[in-house]
Amino acid sequence: MSALQWRLAAVLAAPLALGLLLIGVLVLADTAHQPVANPCGAAGGVTVDPAAVPGEVAGYSGTQLVNAALIVNAGQALGVSVRGQTIGVMTAMGESSLTVIDYGDAAGPDSRGLFQQRDNGAWGSYADRMDPTTSATNFFRALLAVPGWETLAPTIAAHRTQRNANPDHYTRYWDPAVAVVNSLAGVPVVPGSGGGALACQADQPANLGLPSGTWTRPAIGPQTSGFGMRWGRMHNGLDIAPPCGDPIYAAADGTVVRAGPSSGYGNLIVVDHGGGVVSRYAHMYPGDVLVAVGQTVAVGTQIGRVGSYGDSTGCHLHFEIQTNGAFTDPAPFMTSRGVPL
Repeated sequence: MSALQWRLAAVLAAPLALGLLLIGVLVLADTAHQPVANPCGAAGGVTVDPAAVPGEVAGYSGTQLVNAALIVNAGQALGVSVRGQTIGVMTAMGESSLTVIDYGDAAGPDSRGLFQQRDNGAWGSYADRMDPTTSATNFFRALLAVPGWETLAPTIAAHRTQRNANPDHYTRYWDPAVAVVNSLAGVPVVPGSGGGALACQADQPANLGLPSGTWTRPAIGPQTSGFGMRWGRMHNGLDIAPPCGDPIYAAADGTVVRAGPSSGYGNLIVVDHGGGVVSRYAHMYPGDVLVAVGQTVAVGTQIGRVGSYGDSTGCHLHFEIQTNGAFTDPAPFMTSRGVPL
């Protein structure tokens, strides 16, 4: 090729290279703006292939995983988020080990199917209850009717749908359900109990936006037991009894100095407010402690969810105040700060 031909080729190639570069930039820009799966909204639901389930996940295999896939798809058909789909799988794990069973138990001898649905007219016919897709569809319809189910702990959302005896029954099945749904979907689409980048906004602690330096009620509900002696033992706090799953709020600005298991308290959060004053919050279920040691919280920040874990006979928040290391009656203490309990 002559020098003239080389120069002509270079002139012609330059616009082509520039065009290809611009196309690449546009493609990258478009890719950067592609929506990602939202596990909280209706668009976050996933569809899976029941004919292509993995070999074994979290101890479940074969027909169990096929049934899990059918549950996931039933939720998707109703526009349920991936978190809701996972609640469905978790519930069926807790009720039937993901197996369509044709018998009940002592509490519900007429219970049948994946979700152990009763023969009371609410869950359809016998055939409906024994069909994985139909029974899952009826479960999700009932779940969607639970007020605020998106903001509830998974076990509480399932409990209010199933109306079973123990609100904490499904807690141990959440992480296996997460593993199964993630495996069926082929990618991580829902977080485990630890939250993470894909944690639903509804799972994140809320803040009431109260002025710094003020105090607020730690929970909204009736007071069911006060400070003082109970059956020969000192009751060092007072009990407020909203439904399980309701928010627990930091009573004032402070720093979390304890957050986790604590014997009869079940799970305990302790917030240091300075000046020798600490507040203490008890009986949350595992997974419902929403803060960590060392975290700074503002007054009205949601720090947990009401439960009945530990030495507890029903859903409530056990709330304590300590001043200079000694327990004090929370009622007059809070009243003196303009917040009657």
